[in-house]
Amino acid sequence: MRIRNYGKVYHDSTVTTRPEYRTGGIHPTYELLFLASGSYQLHWLGEQYEVSTSSLFILTPNTPHDLIIHSKNAVFWYIELTGIEEEPYLSKLQNILLWNRLQSGLDPHFTSSPLMQLCLSEVSQMLDMKLHDQPYGEQLLLLNVQKILLLVKGTLELYGKDRKLSNSSTALSSGYSLSKEVIKALAGYMESTYKSKITLHDLTRISNFQATYLIKRFKEETGFTPIDYLLELRMEAAKTYLSTTEMPIQKVAEETGYPNIHHFSGEFKRKTGLSPTNWRKQKSASE
Repeated sequence: MRIRNYGKVYHDSTVTTRPEYRTGGIHPTYELLFLASGSYQLHWLGEQYEVSTSSLFILTPNTPHDLIIHSKNAVFWYIELTGIEEEPYLSKLQNILLWNRLQSGLDPHFTSSPLMQLCLSEVSQMLDMKLHDQPYGEQLLLLNVQKILLLVKGTLELYGKDRKLSNSSTALSSGYSLSKEVIKALAGYMESTYKSKITLHDLTRISNFQATYLIKRFKEETGFTPIDYLLELRMEAAKTYLSTTEMPIQKVAEETGYPNIHHFSGEFKRKTGLSPTNWRKQKSASE
């Protein structure tokens, strides 16, 4: 496991005129995002988390996220990591989903361990230093990151055992299914990124599901295979552009994720029986 990038941010709203501050993006690596103080809203994989202080999120590679800071002052840090995929437990999207939801109140009785708080505090202090000027500074930071990930794994394992043993009203309902939640998250991911090039391989890598299992579970939950669902999103978006704007057909193709106008026109006619131009004319004449 290696650290690709890291940083600590002190947000002060007095230096900006915007009522709220937005940050985020998309990275080719895993990311640890610790919200140390302040009030936040995090959007990731179609999920929306309302978050206060001392919350640690794990974000998977190539999945856009948007962090909105609502408070006047806030402090957060991030560490981008390669090599987490070598940790089978933590590379599974269902485990990361569960962890992130626990950070935002999925179970009101969930609390992080004192050891976790200690490790997070140590990382926060280290990020205030110029680590690259310290002997073995970044290596020592990585050791603390490895401790944190080990505690995440241990916490989730213990939480799973407690859920099986608990018959109290605070336990998650019997209808809760992590594989179902992964499918929901993947659908949300495609809904927010349908303009991009997305392949079945991308979805299997994000979910850590085998392709055959992913196709089977996705169709059970949505009625579509993953790629058919993506194509349906693009087609419905194209229809909206065609019926509500005067956007040129070439531009519609670009805005809905098709590599060229010929591919788009062929797919559109296959789905509707009409070319995009004739469909637009027919739609306009009927209104």
